Amino acid sequence: VIPTRDPVTTLKAAVDWFRDIEEGSGPLASFGIASFGPLDLGPGAITNATPKTPWRGCLVRAAFEEGFRVSTQIETDVNAAALAEVAWGAAQGCSDMCYVTIGTGIGVGTIANGSLVHGRSHPEAGHMRIPQHAADCQPGSPGQMWPGNCVIHGSCWEGLAAGTARANRSALWAEHFLQQPDPQMLESEYVALGLSNLIASYRPERLVIGGGVMHEEGLLARTRSRVSELLDPEYFPETQKMEDLVVGPGLGDAAGVSGAILLAAQLTGADLQRHSM
Repeated sequence: VIPTRDPVTTLKAAVDWFRDIEEGSGPLASFGIASFGPLDLGPGAITNATPKTPWRGCLVRAAFEEGFRVSTQIETDVNAAALAEVAWGAAQGCSDMCYVTIGTGIGVGTIANGSLVHGRSHPEAGHMRIPQHAADCQPGSPGQMWPGNCVIHGSCWEGLAAGTARANRSALWAEHFLQQPDPQMLESEYVALGLSNLIASYRPERLVIGGGVMHEEGLLARTRSRVSELLDPEYFPETQKMEDLVVGPGLGDAAGVSGAILLAAQLTGADLQRHSM
């Protein structure tokens, strides 16, 4: 683990770590990078839209290409995690799936017909707009909705349901010495709304839900129950077996780095999916 500081310090530490690996194991064949975003996948750079200001415009892929002179592939951390969960985790055998991480932010990686979904760039489903619950108001002002936590879109999915949103909402109510609405009720509502949109959009065989927020006891079960209420089971028969449709990650916190290994293997033609992690 290398702490994420400024780009120069962080990338140098990462490059130096791999140089030490080379000294003991021989030349590296390729690199796969699973990065936070948003990313401009063409140049392999962090875009200027990232809230991590010092990283704006950072050419992440180039740091490894120039440092080692080997082929390098970069993807979002959630896309890489989706690849890994299909290869070795909770979505093995699925050609259509979504990997959702709910932590400090919300990200979604989607695989359809066996391939990662890209549009103009990688999808940003964490910023989809969802209905806000009536109880999610300003403390002491029922008629005034809480504006949300996303620095870009306010009350988008990430702005209402990410870990930082939950923490800031709780702090606001504590400042006013008031009892906030049931946090797990709000969280399960918002997570279920986002998942329902993904089900309707992609009809995945499996939704793998990771991230620190989902470690909360009872949240996954409550979310499944709410998805079942939101979607008609005859129109969406997959929701009749929620335990098979919405699951936790098989690889835990290792999904992103495992996906980076797969990205590197794609460049060399190695078939790592035949090997278990």
